[in-house]
Amino acid sequence: MHETPCPAPRIATPERGAQAARRHYLHPANRYRHDHRTVGQRLADSVTGVFGSWRFIVVQTVIVIAWIAANIVAVALRWDPYPFILLNLLFSTQAAYAAPLILLSQNRQADTDRVKAEHDYQVNQLALQYLIAWHRTTHGDACTCVPDTAPIVTGMLATLAQKL
Repeated sequence: MHETPCPAPRIATPERGAQAARRHYLHPANRYRHDHRTVGQRLADSVTGVFGSWRFIVVQTVIVIAWIAANIVAVALRWDPYPFILLNLLFSTQAAYAAPLILLSQNRQADTDRVKAEHDYQVNQLALQYLIAWHRTTHGDACTCVPDTAPIVTGMLATLAQKL
């Protein structure tokens, strides 16, 4: 009897246009996270994306060095003399806005991680069902391998549960 092989899975390829922005969000948690964001969540993600970049650190360092140098060199025009109170005020304002946005983004990432864990659990359950079906097909219905190993697997799962 001739069996036809299963079709190969389709691999996502980069698209052009409107779909191009979503092409690298293949995991359902990432698709949900990026497709259902509110305006505030998009703002928080973009701000934390800037704050968490090397470009921001380098640009901010250059600005601080230029600020301090300008105040030291231009003694007559010192608009923010030592101890640079205006510069400290700017840093405090930046931190006051950045901290809540970063926390919001971290909370959203934790929610995404929970969705991914649930999805991975479901995929593992499906894979286990396929393995058991394959095992029964290969060994026959009379095989007792799976029921015989049930106590061992139950013990291993109990040990894992205790470690969590």
